[in-house]
Amino acid sequence: MKNVLRQHETGETLMGLLVGMAVGLVVLAAGSAMLANHLRGHRTALQDTHLHTDLRSAMDWMARELRKAQYTASAWKTRSPTACDDPFCQDWQDFSIDGDWIDFSYDRNHNGQRDDDECMGFRLVDKALYARRECSSAVNSTGSWQAITDSANLNITALSWQLRCELRNGWLHRSVQMGLTAQWPGDASRQFSLSQTVHLRNDLPASQQALFCP
Repeated sequence: MKNVLRQHETGETLMGLLVGMAVGLVVLAAGSAMLANHLRGHRTALQDTHLHTDLRSAMDWMARELRKAQYTASAWKTRSPTACDDPFCQDWQDFSIDGDWIDFSYDRNHNGQRDDDECMGFRLVDKALYARRECSSAVNSTGSWQAITDSANLNITALSWQLRCELRNGWLHRSVQMGLTAQWPGDASRQFSLSQTVHLRNDLPASQQALFCP
């Protein structure tokens, strides 16, 4: 009878397999955590970009409107360094600032008259920006104001206006420093602030300084 030599096969032990699996799970968990952190960071950056874009869009639109304050097509014949005899330099609706609230008017249709839809303004209500649309309605009525931002997507926490006046050859040149602060809804740590100086295009007679630039 021939002797049969048995060859002994070697392989991983059960303990080695368990250790390998444990190391693999640790690496997989670390990779998953890194991926989750990366995705969270990407989502936060994307949300912050949207917040900043929405805030900048709101500020730019308000600045464009404010630059037109007290414009009238007939200014060449109704205004001089000593007088302002048109409907756009008569009262507080034509230009005034009170806290976070600004009011102004301008001649939208260039007819020289202050029509009902030619009173404008901005204010902060319940973390949203509102724009004024009418002259005749009560100042605080819902019909006079319309929301231009959505507090569900963007919380406006501060709105400020700082008026600067300068006399130039008998005319009153004005600029307004606008300030806006907003945060992501429900997260006060993610906050943005913007500021912009708006130079009003329509100078007023120096005689109107006490009324419109106190």
